[in-house]
Amino acid sequence: MKSLSQKVDKIEESQTIAMTTLAKKLRAEGKNVISLSAGEPDFPTPENIKQAAIKAIQDNFTKYTQNEGIPELREAVAEKFRSDNGIDVKASNILVSNGGKHSLFNALQAILNPGDEVIVPAPYWVSFPEMVKLADGTPVIMKTKEENGFTFDASDVEPLLTPRTKAIIINTPSNPSGAVIGEESLRSVARLAREKDFYIISDEIYEKIIYDGNKHFSIGSIDEVRDRVITSSGVSKAYSMTGWRIGFIAANDEIIKRAAKIQSQMTSNASSISQAAALEALRGPQTDIEKMRAAFEKRRDVMLMKLSQIDGITVKKPGGAFYFFPSVKGLIGRTYNGKSLTGSSDVAHFILSEAQVALVPGGAFGSDENIRLSYAYSEKELTEAADRIAAAVAGLK
Repeated sequence: MKSLSQKVDKIEESQTIAMTTLAKKLRAEGKNVISLSAGEPDFPTPENIKQAAIKAIQDNFTKYTQNEGIPELREAVAEKFRSDNGIDVKASNILVSNGGKHSLFNALQAILNPGDEVIVPAPYWVSFPEMVKLADGTPVIMKTKEENGFTFDASDVEPLLTPRTKAIIINTPSNPSGAVIGEESLRSVARLAREKDFYIISDEIYEKIIYDGNKHFSIGSIDEVRDRVITSSGVSKAYSMTGWRIGFIAANDEIIKRAAKIQSQMTSNASSISQAAALEALRGPQTDIEKMRAAFEKRRDVMLMKLSQIDGITVKKPGGAFYFFPSVKGLIGRTYNGKSLTGSSDVAHFILSEAQVALVPGGAFGSDENIRLSYAYSEKELTEAADRIAAAVAGLK
C-alpha cells in the first residue's frame, strides 16, 4: 500500500485536547477527576446571545452565508477593532472563520511559502509550531525567560532573524503563561518588523481577560506597521462561546483575499447561526464580560495563594487569560513508586494518577520544566484540586 502524508507525520497531536479527552474518559469510568486542562470558561453563554441564535433558527437563517462572513458581522468586527483596539480597518479587512484556530491557520497559509521561517516565542500555544509546519514553514523557537515573566522585546527577536524570516507570532495575553506584553515592548518589535521586513501575527483572543487594572494594547494599532500586522481574535473566551466556533482576523486587503480564498476551498462560511450569535455578542450588552473577568481575577488570586504553598512548585502571577504555568523544577528528580520524575509529562501523569487532577505537561508548550493548569473553573473545584496536588506532592521522595 502507498505511504500516507509525511507532512502529518511531522506534526504533534494537541496535548491540551489529548489530556482533556483522557480526563473525560476517566470520568466516564467513574473516576473523580478534576480537569484543569481545557482553556474553556465554565460560565454559560450569556442569555441574550443564546436568544439571538434561537431567533436565527426560527427565522430560518440556516443556509450558506457569504464565505467571508455576513456583512453585518464583518462590520461589527471592524467596529470592535476600531473602538477597542485602535486598529483602523473596514469590513472588507475582516474574515470571519470557524474559530480562532481556523483564523490563525488561514493567516499562516495566506503568507507562507516553503522554507519561510516564523519566530514562535516559547512558551507557546501548542498549535502555533504545528500550524507553521502545516503551511510548509519552519518554526523558529525563541525561548523567553521565566524571570522576565515570559515577555520579550525586539532585543530578544533580532538575533533570530535570517533572510528567510517571514513572520513572528505574538500571543498577548498568553496561553499558557498568562503573560501580558507591554506597549513599549510591542512598539520595539513593530520597529524591528518595519526595519527588517517581516509580518506580525498577533493572537489577541484573551484581550478582554486582563487583571490588576491593566489595559490591552494591540500592535496592529501602530500606524507604521498596520499593513504588516494580522490581528486575530474571536468570541470564544470573552463571551464564553467556545463551542460556537467563531473567530476572525483583521489584515490588509491582499492577505484577506488570500485567506478568504483558502477558506472558500476548506470550509466555506462559518455557521450561519453562530454568526448571528456573534453579532449579538459584539453589539449587545457587554456587562457579562466584566462579570466573568472579575470572577477569573478572584479565582486567580485564590489559586495563586494555594499553589504558592506547595513545596517544589513555584508560580508567577499571570497578568491575563486564565492559566497558571508554574515551574515544577523542584519536583523533577523526586521519586514516585520507585520511579524518578524526569520532566513535565511525568509530573502531569503523576498528578493525574495520584491526585486525580488533569493538567497539561509544559513540554507541549515548549517548556519541559513547567505545567499548565486552567483556572476557568469554580473556586470550590480549584481549591480541592490544589489540596489534592499538595497532598500528592507531599508523598514524593
